[in-house]
Amino acid sequence: MFTFTDRFTFEWPVRVKLPAAGEDLIQEFTGIFVMPEDELEIFADQPADDMAGVVTFARERLARYWVGWKGIAVEAGGELPFTEANRDRLLRQRPIRLAVDKALTEAILGIREKN
Repeated sequence: MFTFTDRFTFEWPVRVKLPAAGEDLIQEFTGIFVMPEDELEIFADQPADDMAGVVTFARERLARYWVGWKGIAVEAGGELPFTEANRDRLLRQRPIRLAVDKALTEAILGIREKN
C-alpha cells in the first residue's frame, strides 16, 4: 500500500568531483532531501541574468530541498553536523553545489548518468 506524506524525505548518494593533479578526485556522501511538492519547482526559471544572480538562485533553490546528510567528515575528525549554516557554507563551493544539484535531479527524475 502506498502512503502519501506531505513532506517525504529520502536519502540519495552525492558524488563530489574535486580537482586533483589534473584528474577528478571523487568523494561521496549521502544527501537527505525533501521531495518537492511539484517536480517543476526544481526547474524553475532563475530570475537573474548575471552569473552572481544565477549562483545565488541555485544556492537558495537547493537549500529548500537539501535537509541533511550522512558521511561528511571534518579534517579534525568526526562528522560535520547538519546545520543551515554548514549547508550554506558547503553550497558556496561550486563542486559541492553541482553534485547536490545533480543528485537531486537524478532522484526526482529517476535518471542516473552512466559512468
